[in-house]
Amino acid sequence: MTLGKYLRLLLTSDARVSALAGNRVYTEVLPQSPTVPAVVFTEVAGGDDYALDGPTGAGSRRVQVDAWAKTRAEATALALALQAVLSGHTGAAGGLEVEGVFLINERWDFDPTTGLYRTGQDYEIWICGTAS
Repeated sequence: MTLGKYLRLLLTSDARVSALAGNRVYTEVLPQSPTVPAVVFTEVAGGDDYALDGPTGAGSRRVQVDAWAKTRAEATALALALQAVLSGHTGAAGGLEVEGVFLINERWDFDPTTGLYRTGQDYEIWICGTAS
């Protein structure tokens, strides 16, 4: 299982996130004329972990997770739900083991083109296993 599939499964199956965003969890791009609130996540960086004797089998990925909504309050509520499920998460599925998820930073903005508010969060995610 890929990290993207894992994250989508995790977020859409969480009651807090689905109560606000339903099944509107997207990879990389918010659809045109979207129904909001919605979530978009993007893997932005990553690498494998090495020890002195070679690869450890683990790696880290930095993932940007954005909560989009019509109001600042809705974007904040969705971001808090995302943080509740992601921060400190560990688990496994489909041969992929998530060893830890850590919130790195958070930011807030307004997109005048779409007229939507966004709360963006960056997470460092440590994984091991087969990502297929």
